[in-house]
Amino acid sequence: MRADPLNEISEAGSELPLEELRQLARAIATEPDLEPTLQSIAERIRESTGAILVVIERHSAPDEADFPIAWAGSAADPGDEPDASRTVIALGRRTDRLGAVVLWRERHAAPVAADGLERLGELSGMAAVALRRIVLEDRLRRSREAHDAAIETKFRLINGIADELKNRLGAAAEYVQLLDTEGELTEAEARYIAGSRRSIDAAVHLLNELLQLARAETGRLAVHLEPVNIGAVFRGIVRDYQLMVGTLDVEFDLIVPPNLPIIETDVDQVRQILDNLLGNAVRYTPPGGRITATADIRPGRRKTDPSKYVCLSVSDTGPGIGDKEKVFEEVYRIEHRGGAPGFRLAISRRVARLLGGDLTVEAHLPAGTTFTLWLPGSTRLV
Repeated sequence: MRADPLNEISEAGSELPLEELRQLARAIATEPDLEPTLQSIAERIRESTGAILVVIERHSAPDEADFPIAWAGSAADPGDEPDASRTVIALGRRTDRLGAVVLWRERHAAPVAADGLERLGELSGMAAVALRRIVLEDRLRRSREAHDAAIETKFRLINGIADELKNRLGAAAEYVQLLDTEGELTEAEARYIAGSRRSIDAAVHLLNELLQLARAETGRLAVHLEPVNIGAVFRGIVRDYQLMVGTLDVEFDLIVPPNLPIIETDVDQVRQILDNLLGNAVRYTPPGGRITATADIRPGRRKTDPSKYVCLSVSDTGPGIGDKEKVFEEVYRIEHRGGAPGFRLAISRRVARLLGGDLTVEAHLPAGTTFTLWLPGSTRLV
């Protein structure tokens, strides 16, 4: 039996063209469409081996045949030629097959030189990397499509349920209103009706928060960016809360540098986030405690992030939290002082990220918490 010419190594050799291989490697890493790169690899394999035809095939499924994704050489099928030999180089592991490189050579062709075999190995490895990237991108695309479909289904379900519940709660509110107009009410009856109204209002508010959270998750929550004097906005809303706690025996400090930059952001969304953070601080800080609102400029938290951020922090000496990340779950309830379930912190974090920033939390021992709103900064100073 004649040996496969690809296994016969010639003593002749030449230096491997590394720069050409580097260019192909960069293309595999950066090009959005890899078929031209695979085509180039097929052409270079053909040049290195003197093949009649080189085909790079992609494996799709265990029960399906591989299909060609790139080729170089004769368009005719060399299998019809009696003097043509076929060699298949599998790409990928047996349990994770990616495809194959198929070479057709003349049976009596000269053996492939050592440098040709070396280059064949390098190029086949590159073809495997390119095919793996294609497979991973296909999986990622399908995963994203499935995730988007699930989120869309979730939004429609939440929207439908919320509308139905709000209609029912509206009817209940009308019945309560009728009871309130039915002649003289005893003190107890008036108290029960007022309690019913508060419960209905709280339920409607919770449903509105749920809808806002669903909009944020599905990209339906619009943000309107404009130049904002963030220092003035922060001072204004904090001073409103300083007046509020004046009778609560709580110290409230404000620390804002004079040179905070003008930033591009959605001022209404920022106000809502700060209102949530300051409201929680007031709610959970006990008499004799302290709330501190500070603003500063910080670098990004990751080494790969060269940006500067305006950070607005609200610290308190309240009961603190346990699991720092759990506080951003959709429904979270602080056990101390009867915290109510809600979606505000979950919404605030999602909105902060829509604005290009983030919302983080730091727990202090033995008590106290600091929430920080990160907003992308600029170079314009006030």
